[in-house]
Amino acid sequence: MAGIRIINLVKKFGEVTAVDHINLDIKDGEFMTLLGPSGCGKTTTLRMIAGLEVPTDGEIYIGDKIVSSPSKGIFIPPEQRNIGMVFQNYAVWPHMTVFDNVAYPLKIRKLPKDEIEKKVMKALEMVRLKGFENRYPHQLSGGQQQRVALARALVMEPEVMLLDEPLSNLDAKLREEMRFEIKELQKEIGVTIVYVTHDQAEAMAMSDRIAVMDKGKIHQIGSPWEIYKRPADAFVAGFIGLANFLKFDDARIEENYAEVTLFGGKVKVRCAPPLKKKGELVFVVRPSEIDILESPAENTVAGTVKRATFLGDIVDYLVDVEGEEIRVQTKATTLYKEGTVVYLKINHGVLVRLT
Repeated sequence: MAGIRIINLVKKFGEVTAVDHINLDIKDGEFMTLLGPSGCGKTTTLRMIAGLEVPTDGEIYIGDKIVSSPSKGIFIPPEQRNIGMVFQNYAVWPHMTVFDNVAYPLKIRKLPKDEIEKKVMKALEMVRLKGFENRYPHQLSGGQQQRVALARALVMEPEVMLLDEPLSNLDAKLREEMRFEIKELQKEIGVTIVYVTHDQAEAMAMSDRIAVMDKGKIHQIGSPWEIYKRPADAFVAGFIGLANFLKFDDARIEENYAEVTLFGGKVKVRCAPPLKKKGELVFVVRPSEIDILESPAENTVAGTVKRATFLGDIVDYLVDVEGEEIRVQTKATTLYKEGTVVYLKINHGVLVRLT
């Protein structure tokens, strides 16, 4: 297996900079996700790692081998990079059986027949499709077709697997099942995976680390916990999960913690300090980090319920507090109706830079 090192990678399409001097060090055996909205540069980055796009500038290493460097005149074609790739559309050939779909890249390399059979059956067993080798794609579910695509990528025994939104065409239940199957498979074989998605839940459930991208730049790299609990800036905080952005009256920032004062001094919250040192600050609190109380208490502020949405285990509230709308999610033990005056206690939050 192999890690990946990206140094000052740039990709321009005419006057448009799709990828803007990004740096990324992916460890051997790591599950790294490139996460961001459409047009942020994540798929272009993946395609440059694969060799399907030629970088404008920068360098890419797979293991110790440099595979792309425009300044040094180096560009190793995709077939020589020892990678497997799975796309959003499964790209399985409808006229071929499952076995022949998976065997195709091995036949192109003209491997002996008995070696092809051994490798194909091993790959099908990995993705739990043993016994399906004689079926055609139209006889399979969407999830099974995606497993065929995975098996075809695995059969080459690649050092790196690149997956570009492979679950987006599946229904919600299948997506959830496949998330865990891909993660378990990655643990089992230890292959390095670079995964592209715009789905935050997918990224949080599967990744060892996440690189959050926007407008061709990486805003933050970290574990799912770090990205969610300690966002580097307002973009990351807003893109990962639900967040309230609140104005504050005053902030005291120490090395390991901060304290903010809100709502004219009614509320003080000890919180995480900003990761970025420069720029305008905003206070971020997740809806799950706010309690709703029936009566006033110390360090609370009054508000009026504007909307209450019952979601089974939780109730999702929109509460008006002195002209600010605050999203709150609590366990469904009590349901406050619209128009009810309630009191909010903010338990935790984080100071972030706006950019």
